[in-house]
Amino acid sequence: MLSDALLPLCQFYSYIEITRRSHQTLWHEYEKVGAQFDNFAMKNIRSQDDIFPVFRELFHKETS
Repeated sequence: MLSDALLPLCQFYSYIEITRRSHQTLWHEYEKVGAQFDNFAMKNIRSQDDIFPVFRELFHKETS
C-alpha cells in the first residue's frame, strides 16, 4: 500500500526508528522501498541528542 498508493502521491515521506538496538524488521523492508522512491527518507534515532539533528537533516531547505 505504501509503495503503490501513498508514496506516488506524497511530496515527502519519512520513517524514523527510535532504538539503540539493531534495526527492526520494518527498517529492512523500508530499505527496499527507499531504493525505489526518492521522496522516501529513513533515519535512526539512538538517543535524545539525535532528535534535533535528525529532524534538521530531514527538513532542511533545498536550494535550487
